[in-house]
Amino acid sequence: MVAFDKELPGPPPPPGGPDGFHRPDPALELAGKLSAVETLIGIRSAQLDAWRDYTSALTDFLAFPKHQPPGPPAADAAKPANAENGAGKPQGLFGEEAADRALDRAAKARILKDKVTALRNVLAPDQLAKLEDAERSLVPGPRPFH
Repeated sequence: MVAFDKELPGPPPPPGGPDGFHRPDPALELAGKLSAVETLIGIRSAQLDAWRDYTSALTDFLAFPKHQPPGPPAADAAKPANAENGAGKPQGLFGEEAADRALDRAAKARILKDKVTALRNVLAPDQLAKLEDAERSLVPGPRPFH
């Protein structure tokens, strides 16, 4: 029987996060799916710029925000009142930061809509049909059978 000394290393930690569960990067998963869709619908070299603009806008719009706990930022994370860009600027009111995030998301949505229009203008009807069919696989979660 072999006993482990305290000086000897134990078994390696489980893969993934500290709790042992691997959490895939959602942005990387989406990029992989979009790459597969590009091949599936047959994007041609003349369509590549519109496709890349669309996928870039889509991933930017769907980017998962970093989790921030509710409430004011921690004291060590807060900028000093006389910071270079915030000198003399009053502190934000309740809801102002959430409104700023919503406006940022709205700007990303407008860019995405413009890129969708540009992509529709360069895709052939059969490519659009394939894209609409393939988009169902991009939506996370269970899907009904068709």
